Order: sequence, then structure tokens, then C-alpha cells
Amino acid sequence: MEKARVLRFVMPVTMLAAAVCAASAADNPTPPAASSAVAATAPAREARIPFAKRNIWNWQVVDDQTVLIQDQGRRWYKATLFSRCINLPFANTIAFDSSPDGTFDKFSAILVREQRCPLRSLVETTAPPKKSKTKKPDPAPAPQ
Repeated sequence: MEKARVLRFVMPVTMLAAAVCAASAADNPTPPAASSAVAATAPAREARIPFAKRNIWNWQVVDDQTVLIQDQGRRWYKATLFSRCINLPFANTIAFDSSPDGTFDKFSAILVREQRCPLRSLVETTAPPKKSKTKKPDPAPAPQ
């Protein structure tokens, strides 16, 4: 019986708080500059690679949770995994587990040495920096 009284009291208080917040927001509208800042920090739109079996051209491991994937059109995508994929940094080959229609997207996974690593997101990104082909000079010997 006591619980019923408490619930009757709590419900009107939360409704009153919501009404006060709504009235406060109406009195103080967000300035346009703040709205554009929020839009600029919005998450990137999820991408899809259709016909992944023949459209994935190249890939590059960033760390144990991130892979950069390049398609036939030379567009790059950043695949972020749900958790660490232990063998990913050491893999020579990986497989792309796409949907039945062949689309590789955020619902797909990467297979590495029999470990299935599901994706959290797949977004379009810029190309990774190119590795320098020049050999670094040997450091000077330490003076004795």
C-alpha cells in the first residue's frame, strides 16, 4: 500500500519537472552558432560497400579494433570493431563476413584466424598516409 502512495507522488513531480524544463527551453532558444557546432560534431553517416566479395580492393590494420578498407572505387572506409580482435595486428590475411546480399556494413564482421570480430561502425574516411619508401639513415655511433 505504501508503494502506491509513493508512486502517485513521484509521477506528478517528474511531470512537473518535465514541464518546467520545456518552458525554460522555450524562453531561452539555442543560438544559431551553437546549433551549427552541434551539427559539426554529429557522428559520421554509416557507409556500405555493396558486393563486397569483388569490391573490396585493399585493407590496412590500424590497431586491434580498427581496420581501414579500400573499395574498387578507391574510397576508404574506417571499420571500428565492437571489441579487441586479438590476432588482427598480426594477420596476413583477413576475411570479410558480409550480409547474404553481399553488402559489407556495420552489421558485418571481419574474420581473423577463426576469430569473428563484429563491426560497431563503418564510415567513409580519408586515405591513410603513405609509408615512406626511403631507407632511414643509421644513427651515428655513440661517442666513447
